[in-house]
Amino acid sequence: MVHEVPEWRFVPVHWRSSHMRAVGRLLRPAAVREFNDALLRSVRQLHPEVLLVFKGMFVRAETLMAIRAMGVRAYCFYPDVSFRTHGPNLPDALQQYDWIFSTKTFGLRDMREQLGITRSSLLRHAYDPDLHRPVDLTDAGRRQYECDVSFIGTWSEKKERLLTMLTDRRPHLSVRVWGNQWRRASQTTSLRASLAQRAVVGEEYVRAIAASKINLAILSEQRTGASSGDLLTSRSFHIPACAGFMLHERTSELGEVLTENESVACFSDADEMIDKIDLYLADDPARAAIASRGRQAIAAAHSWDDRIREILAHHEASIV
Repeated sequence: MVHEVPEWRFVPVHWRSSHMRAVGRLLRPAAVREFNDALLRSVRQLHPEVLLVFKGMFVRAETLMAIRAMGVRAYCFYPDVSFRTHGPNLPDALQQYDWIFSTKTFGLRDMREQLGITRSSLLRHAYDPDLHRPVDLTDAGRRQYECDVSFIGTWSEKKERLLTMLTDRRPHLSVRVWGNQWRRASQTTSLRASLAQRAVVGEEYVRAIAASKINLAILSEQRTGASSGDLLTSRSFHIPACAGFMLHERTSELGEVLTENESVACFSDADEMIDKIDLYLADDPARAAIASRGRQAIAAAHSWDDRIREILAHHEASIV
């Protein structure tokens, strides 16, 4: 049996207006206490064998200490670039897990060098086979999401810069950008017309991938507390799982998952990104073949079922 304690039910993090975000900041300490109290109550009532925390930016160190004192093994799946930029709880809380599964090779190094944590191992991102899959679009879906090039992800200066170079140089292309915090983009850039100013999640996310001729995978830059920018992200798995054609920023780790020019196309800078967009927009069969092989490669070994089996195998080995 699996029981979930979702933090979003307790801690307001998705309010969009400046007024409500200010209210959320005032409420956050009390909301975090409420969330941790609910987590402890669930553990006391259910007596689980394992607590698996995803990121856990609101889970407190003392909560984890109390849970482990009850004989529960506590594991964290940590997916982000840095553990220093997601609130004050993480550095202390990470110390209290029995094991941390990081999606970043450099994250393992950063935790070891900065926090002295060695109880950790690499566990890649994954896709959800019930959600991330090929879909047939309705006419209405095509009208709403169809475009030459899309990017789905949170704003950053680097992402804005690359996408603005694309819209400056190829103004005739239809470019769509979905994600959070794009209100921070320049008000005068050519990119403004492409910004949806909202995220797409769930089924809408899948439809947006399916309707894009080219799905860009632009990675997050280096952040405070991280020794590297991102090398793979969740979209590196989601896009090919949905049979979307992916043009991915070239990194040292991408080749461990997908093969350039066979199951993914790659770029290293804005010039190469735009050249590859020109190349593949003019070659429908090549896009379809790469997308199909990408789907096969990801489906073979990178589902959440595969990752959970790895976590459970670690757990079973640890209690022998």
